[in-house]
Amino acid sequence: MAHRTKESVFSQLQLEMQDLESSNGLPFRELLSENRVLSGLNRLGVKFRDRIFNPMVTLWAFLSQVTAGKNSSGCENAASRVLADRVAHHQTACSADSSSYCTARCRLPGQVVTSLSREIGAELQHQAPKEWLWKGRRVVIADGSTATMADTPENQEEYPQSKNQKAGVGFPILRFVVLLSLAVGTALDCAIGPCRGKKTGEQSLFRQTWSALKIGDIVLGDRLYDCYRDIALLKAAGVDSLFGKKQSRKCDFRSGKRLRADDHIVVWKKPKYDASRYESRKEWESLPDQMEIREVRLTVRRKGYRTRTIIVVTTLLDDKLYSAQELVDLFHQRWHCELDLRSIKQALGMHHLTCKTPEMVRKELWVYLLAYNLIRVRMAQAAAVHGLLPRDLSFTAAKNHIHNFAPYLSTVEKGGYERLENELIGAIAMSRLIKRPGRSEPRAIKKRVQKYSYLTKPRDQARKGLAA
Repeated sequence: MAHRTKESVFSQLQLEMQDLESSNGLPFRELLSENRVLSGLNRLGVKFRDRIFNPMVTLWAFLSQVTAGKNSSGCENAASRVLADRVAHHQTACSADSSSYCTARCRLPGQVVTSLSREIGAELQHQAPKEWLWKGRRVVIADGSTATMADTPENQEEYPQSKNQKAGVGFPILRFVVLLSLAVGTALDCAIGPCRGKKTGEQSLFRQTWSALKIGDIVLGDRLYDCYRDIALLKAAGVDSLFGKKQSRKCDFRSGKRLRADDHIVVWKKPKYDASRYESRKEWESLPDQMEIREVRLTVRRKGYRTRTIIVVTTLLDDKLYSAQELVDLFHQRWHCELDLRSIKQALGMHHLTCKTPEMVRKELWVYLLAYNLIRVRMAQAAAVHGLLPRDLSFTAAKNHIHNFAPYLSTVEKGGYERLENELIGAIAMSRLIKRPGRSEPRAIKKRVQKYSYLTKPRDQARKGLAA
C-alpha cells in the first residue's frame, strides 16, 4: 500500500468500519461492521436464532456497558439502553429486565470477541502511514499489569488473591501482558494468567503473544524482558528487540567492539541449563551458543532532577542506521505503554472486572480491549485527516466525544450523517495533549471523600456483628 495520503488512509479506515443501514445507537455501532461479526461467528461455526439479543446487539450492548462509566455500567443499564434504542427506532419494545441480556452475554462466544479485537488492532497498525512509524518500521511495546475481579469462589479458585490478604476480604487477581502498537496505540494481543503460581510471570505470558509479531517488527520493553532465550528466539523469527538492561547483568564498555563512547557490540554466551526456566533440555539446546548484542549507555541530566544513567540492550547492531541517541529516544517512548494501560484500566475502568466466573472475566477483559481498539480507530481517523499523530491526541477526550455523538449518529438523516461524523472527527482532533516537559505533581487529591472503615473479616461475619 505504497504512496498513501492522509485522505486514502481515512477512506480505507472508513471502508473497514462500514456503517450499518439500521443502527441501534449504541456506542461503536457505527464502527463495528455487522458483516465482520457474522464472519467471525461463521468461522467458529456458531448458529443463532433471530432474537432481540442476537450476537451483534449483545456485543454492542456489552461495549456500551464497559465504556458507560462507573454509575451506569451495570447490566440493568445496558438492557435499558437497548430498550430505549429500540423504541427510538420504532421497533417493538423489549423488557427492561436484564436477565435476557445476561444470558445472551454468556452465550456470546469469547473467541469472537478475542479475534475481533486482534484483527482490528493489527489492521489499523498495518494501515498506518510510514510517517507514523519509527524509521519505517513497526514498533510493538510489551508490558504487563494486573486487574481484580468479583470475589466469587469460581474466580478465587482460578485467580487466587494475594497471600497477604485474609480469606473473604481480598479480591481475586489476574495478571495480563499486552502488546501495544507504538504508532497507533492499539492492543495487538493479550495473554492472561493467575497472579501467582508456576509459569504465571510476565515473561511466560509474554511468550504466549509472539504470534502477533511480524517479521521486521521491533519489540520494546523494560528490563524485565532482558532474557537471552527470548532475544535469541525473537531474532531467529525476524523480530528485533530493544530492552532495558537487567541490573544483575554485568556491562563493561571497555570490552567488545567499540562503536562510540558508551556504545559497543559484545558477545553474549548461552547461560547454563536450568530445568526451572525451560520446558525441556531440547529447547535449551536449540538456542545459539552465542549471539551479538549491542549495549548503549546514556546519562540524562536535567536541571532540578536527579542524574540518571540508562543502559539498553538491542539486536539493532547497525550504528549508522540506528544511532545511540535514536535508540535511547525510542526506549523513552516505552512510557506510552504505561499511559495506554492507564487509559485501559482507569479511563475505561478495567482495573476491576465485575463478572462472576473466570470464563466471563476473560470475555469481559477482551471486550475492554475491543472497545479500546475501536476508540483508537477513531483517533487514527482524526489524526490522518488533520495531519497529526495519533499519540498527539487525548484518549479520554476521544472516548467522551464518541460516547456523546453515538445517539445522534444513529438517528440522523442519511444526508446529515457525514457532516456529523466529520464534526466528531474534528472534535477528536481538537483534543490534543498538552506537552508539559519536566512536570511534577504530587500523587494526592484535595477533595476529601467519605470515610468508611475497611473490612477486616468476611462481610457475612461483619454483618452478624452489627447491633440488632
